[in-house]
Amino acid sequence: MFNNSDMSDISFTCEGSDKTFYAHKYVLGTSSAVFHAMFYGGLAVKDSIVHLSDTNEESLEQFLRSLYTEECTLTADNVVAIMYLAKKYIIPPLDEKCVNFLLENLNPENVLDVLEPATRFDEKKLEKQCWKIIESKTGRVVASHSFNNISQTTLAKLLKRDILKILEVELFQAVLKWIDFQCSRKGLEPTTENRRSIIGEAIYDFRFFGMSQAEFVEHVSKSGLLTAEEMIPIHEKFVGFASSALKWKLPNRISGNIVRFSRFSEKAKDLGSAWGYSGEPDRLQVSVNEKVSLVGVRLFGDRDGSEYQVSFEVNKASVTGKYTSHRNQDDIPGFDVMLMKPVILKQNEVITLSATIKGPDSCHGAYGLYLVTLEGVSVTFSDAPHPNNRNSTNCGQFHEIILDI
Repeated sequence: MFNNSDMSDISFTCEGSDKTFYAHKYVLGTSSAVFHAMFYGGLAVKDSIVHLSDTNEESLEQFLRSLYTEECTLTADNVVAIMYLAKKYIIPPLDEKCVNFLLENLNPENVLDVLEPATRFDEKKLEKQCWKIIESKTGRVVASHSFNNISQTTLAKLLKRDILKILEVELFQAVLKWIDFQCSRKGLEPTTENRRSIIGEAIYDFRFFGMSQAEFVEHVSKSGLLTAEEMIPIHEKFVGFASSALKWKLPNRISGNIVRFSRFSEKAKDLGSAWGYSGEPDRLQVSVNEKVSLVGVRLFGDRDGSEYQVSFEVNKASVTGKYTSHRNQDDIPGFDVMLMKPVILKQNEVITLSATIKGPDSCHGAYGLYLVTLEGVSVTFSDAPHPNNRNSTNCGQFHEIILDI
């Protein structure tokens, strides 16, 4: 019956094609609640031809084929469009097939093409895998043909990452090319004013102190992207003078093999929301089975995107700042607190993590794990003995421990 005019009572056309696809309301209506409403609901369409302006011939053909045969041919060129139709008409098996195809074929050259639809369609697992590749293969990702075509929103998210495997000067050069490409696309001269309007507030997510002073002078100062007033406090910082006018204060990016160790099981997604703060630190003890570097932790926040003031300490190293709660790829609210410099953790040495947090009540984890092993590295969690410490191995703060292994 697929694309057979015999007994067909509905047909489809699409943009850019003269082809007509014949279909049957009963088959479509039993496959999709959306089609059922279209053909049998109170506001059912009366036309015998439905024109779809949001798809193309190949994608429409494979979409309809899947409804009749439960099979379709997915390719790199049609999978996103077919996934869109599966979402639009609520066909979960086809949606799942598309997501699995993208996961199996994800690589540094196409990851940016997949990231934006994964975000738009709220495919958390796919989005998480995209960011994992972007973090670990950043050099190849920004060198891909797709990089110049990403949106400003995606670029801003990329620059906010504390973990990217690329030299900061190379990242700056790639973004500069992206800016000039966007100017050309919009018919704008690549002036400082136009360049800054293109990149927006994401300019402040560069980590210029991850460059040498010579690299900054050669590539950033001469680019014309920054004003003279902005560059003066940066040069002062390079020679050891901290100016209140400095706008670039983020810690240097981590570029090693970064692994996140979550100390909570899947049940931690059933988050409690009454974890309050009295001024006493939350503490947790950690040890590892081999020498690694601690680069930061992820703390829980609330679901409302609130701001938290945090002082985090470990082995005489500390960092203080303001952080905004946001949901990660697993839909768990929180924020990363990254150290300015990694702290070496010796084999079997027990160290204490301490976070003094000011802000509204946050979520917290439960059903904590005592031991987590990833990529051959084992992290053991234990209670920190202190009379005022509410945090424990079983529940509380410290969602993830972020290590460079």
